[in-house]
Amino acid sequence: MTPRGIGGRRALAGLLVVVVAGAAVAAFVAGSSAGRPRTSRVRVAQATEARGPLGPRRWQRSVASTFTDYGDALACGGVLAPEQLGIASRTEPCGALVTLAYRGRVVRVPVIDRGPYVEGREWDLTGATARALRFPGLDEIAWAR
Repeated sequence: MTPRGIGGRRALAGLLVVVVAGAAVAAFVAGSSAGRPRTSRVRVAQATEARGPLGPRRWQRSVASTFTDYGDALACGGVLAPEQLGIASRTEPCGALVTLAYRGRVVRVPVIDRGPYVEGREWDLTGATARALRFPGLDEIAWAR
């Protein structure tokens, strides 16, 4: 088995843990928001105070976009593949894990590249990360370290 295959399996296993943990957080948030409008801002605000399987989080909001330059080299090593989960950040170190939340969906992914280089944007999500969150391509997203 190639190192790339092992990394892909580890990423998939990590995604499974995040999905299960995210479901627990979502269940907590849904239970505590009875009678309130169901918006991502309400869920994120409530999740800030939650002490779920992922521990306490201090959620922040910023603008994110996506990048799908498949086949291009990544600043943190490797080549971007369509199934690659990760984000690009100008400030976070390579390999740092960041939790992203968008409209009730939560994933935890590593920093794999540098960017974005557009003023006002904090993150670039890979195509696979955007699909996992059902992220449209350019919008405000909640994140925590």
